[in-house]
Amino acid sequence: MSARAPDAAQADADAIRSEFERVQSRAKGVSMLLLSTADGRAVADWTHARLDPRRVAAMTNSFLTLGETLAKEVGMSAADHATISTGQGSLVVIRINGAKPYTLAVLGDQQATLAVLLFAARECAARIRDRL
Repeated sequence: MSARAPDAAQADADAIRSEFERVQSRAKGVSMLLLSTADGRAVADWTHARLDPRRVAAMTNSFLTLGETLAKEVGMSAADHATISTGQGSLVVIRINGAKPYTLAVLGDQQATLAVLLFAARECAARIRDRL
């Protein structure tokens, strides 16, 4: 796991690392965990995937914001997560509403079902929210 922004000093890096390790041990097929600020700056990441966490942080935040806006536009209640599913795996992006808003992205390969990723993301987000 690496810290990427000044927010990492404020967000307890050891607590985030611990939560990321918990997800890895419980949810098979997870290939990336990424915590970012609500404005798209990467705070912490863990990944086996070949990607740039800074770019992915910006895109996941935009994707989640678009989902939240679309949910409002069509008269749904507030969206707390957005998902993408492909033949190669799934991505769950979830908003963490704490003292400061963050976004958690969890990527899984074909071994990880969408249900497993969503459950893992929600659990991890709740634990991180309680620690930040």
